[in-house]
Amino acid sequence: MERNITLKLKAIDDYQRIKNLKVVAARYGVHYSTLSRWLRSWKEDKFLHKRHWRRLSSDIEKRVVLLKENNPGVAIDQAKKLLSDEGINISQKAIYNTWHRYGLSRLSSDGSLAPSGPETIEIKNYLAYLNYLLKDKPNGQILRTCAKILNALPKIPDNYRDILEKIPDNLLSLRRKFDKLSHQFLKIPTPEFYKRIHKLRLKFEKKKFYYSAIRAGLWEIYALHLMRNSQKEIMLINHLKKLKGNLRDPFVNFKLTIYEATAWINLMVINKATPLAQKASQLLRRLPTASLYEDCGSLMTFMKDYRRALVFFQKALLMRNEKNKDDLYLRIATCLAIDARYREAIKYLNMVKTFTEKHYPLFFLNRAFVALGLGKIEESLLYFEKALERAKQEQFRNIVFTTVFSYGAICCLMGKSDEAIELLRCYEKLMKKYQLGWEARVVESLIESDDSPSVTNKFPLINLVHLIKKANKSQKVSDYRRLHNYAKKYGLRGFLQRCLFYFPELVKNILNKGKNPGLPRYLLQTPLFNSEPPIYFIKLLGHPVIYKNQKYLPIKLKPVESAFLFFMCFRISEPEKSVFLDEIYSNFWYKKKNPRDSFYHLLADIKNKLMIPGTRLQIQSGANGKILINKGFYITTDYSEFCAILSRAKALQRAGEWGFARKEYLRAFKLFRGEPFKKNFDNWSVDMRFRILSQLETEAISFAKSCLEHGNKNDARKILQKVLKIIPDSQEVKELLDGLMVG
Repeated sequence: MERNITLKLKAIDDYQRIKNLKVVAARYGVHYSTLSRWLRSWKEDKFLHKRHWRRLSSDIEKRVVLLKENNPGVAIDQAKKLLSDEGINISQKAIYNTWHRYGLSRLSSDGSLAPSGPETIEIKNYLAYLNYLLKDKPNGQILRTCAKILNALPKIPDNYRDILEKIPDNLLSLRRKFDKLSHQFLKIPTPEFYKRIHKLRLKFEKKKFYYSAIRAGLWEIYALHLMRNSQKEIMLINHLKKLKGNLRDPFVNFKLTIYEATAWINLMVINKATPLAQKASQLLRRLPTASLYEDCGSLMTFMKDYRRALVFFQKALLMRNEKNKDDLYLRIATCLAIDARYREAIKYLNMVKTFTEKHYPLFFLNRAFVALGLGKIEESLLYFEKALERAKQEQFRNIVFTTVFSYGAICCLMGKSDEAIELLRCYEKLMKKYQLGWEARVVESLIESDDSPSVTNKFPLINLVHLIKKANKSQKVSDYRRLHNYAKKYGLRGFLQRCLFYFPELVKNILNKGKNPGLPRYLLQTPLFNSEPPIYFIKLLGHPVIYKNQKYLPIKLKPVESAFLFFMCFRISEPEKSVFLDEIYSNFWYKKKNPRDSFYHLLADIKNKLMIPGTRLQIQSGANGKILINKGFYITTDYSEFCAILSRAKALQRAGEWGFARKEYLRAFKLFRGEPFKKNFDNWSVDMRFRILSQLETEAISFAKSCLEHGNKNDARKILQKVLKIIPDSQEVKELLDGLMVG
């Protein structure tokens, strides 16, 4: 029937353009008399599907609907009795069918907070008609006609709600405004969505449309959940429980239970969250659907029980169709990565086919976890930066702890534990401001020197940090084993590994006792646990300065030597990275016919001046030619620090945290001491100098403009003056600075 109505509308549209019955009828495979009848019905406004003869009259239907709206907990037999008392004698089946048609019987089992109910032919035909009316730029009369039809429909299916976007709010009924707003979730800023859905719920309650108020309230709770306002969540949940009365909708009860448990977790009241989590698992036995298994899995991730979460997600995966599995692949990969099952996590990450904006931060975080677990430090940093770059405002609060904690762990890996602690200390205030309960507690536990048990040590992550500090104090193998068993129980072995970077002496003690610390060999080979691989820190954002194992090397490099060292910084900065010799030859000695001798002399000088053991930087033969390979040392640069700090600054700015962002921007720009690669004129150095200076210019201009928006001319002027000394021919910086001076 839906195809027929579309066919009729297209045929009528064609006829109105070419005015030839027989031609149009032949085009659509119908007799011209049939087309004539369609046109007559169209003109007489009798074109659309008529009400079924068994449907209740409009007045009775409205009364049945109003009965459920006013009293959500009313059962069908009770409704039949109440209607009989009013002189309306209809069957229980008629009552149920009416409620079902209007989406008042229960929520959909797909977990979308949408009402269940059939997409009747009547609804489909009317919506096809509306699409026809709205296909061009509609005038006011057409919009009012469309709004009148939409307001009269029992419900609007999710896949047709784009129609509502074309209708002004002032023409829509309360229910249609709600349908439209719920369709805009995550398409508009969450705080704005919350304000609008809150007002709608209050209007529903004022009109005593309590069933619709409950549905709006569920969306409101979800918005509060994303905004991490758990106190308001609890208050609203209790209010909705009173509104619903004896409502037996299992999906509403399940959602309220899940939301309440999550809210108590965020408030760190674990003793209230645990029984609610158990109740949700019991309710799930009667509602075995993919979306609700996924909800339970999400709840387990909030409780930091990733082993149980993985079980729920895998059950949901078995019940999902092929088109809707990407979210679950990412969630499963997260559980596996946090449990240090990195190879399995890669498998699920590679199965993700369709990406949306909300997918990218989680995808890149998982890639970062995997890279870090496999000892690929530079790669993990790049993925953390990408996660921050792709995180939207409402997502930042969810990843701020993970990224900062992991940045700190990487600092520890590279022998900069003081910088790691300072980084955590800087962001602790932000986490408390965002009401990130357990995250702030974990950071506080890592920063503080005492090892007293936390008041809320029933929470796995906090308890895990306490167990680490206890084992670190006792240095007993038994305490270390207990720690690992606890992490294994909750699927937290990956998190444990990153925590242990802050307590390297504990792992070293286990190694010295000849015991297996249970860490991947890639991590045990890093400088934190193995003193043999040297760590070089190269300051290249200005005059070259070189440190080996945090000690300054008072050496002077020739331009070609510094150029080659910088090339190594970007191409072979960690073990097992390599570069083809032909690429080196073509960059540094492209005019020489036989550059081999020049390269070998240069390589020998670099090894000698930097004191790189010969076994740690080797030339090997590969399938496609000879390669220079890093066999056991690490190089970090101030440019990688600049990029990492800059990514955090941008994410903070997008999240509306200008005060924190400003400090990060200033830290980033402070790293520049002059023009990088100043005396290097090989092709690679020239390209890198242009790339870095262009980045500096772009970011400085952007920062200066943001400063002006916040009324801060002083910082804008200071940074622009610094950049102009480094890039004196930057016309845009000059113009912006001149404007500041005039102002």
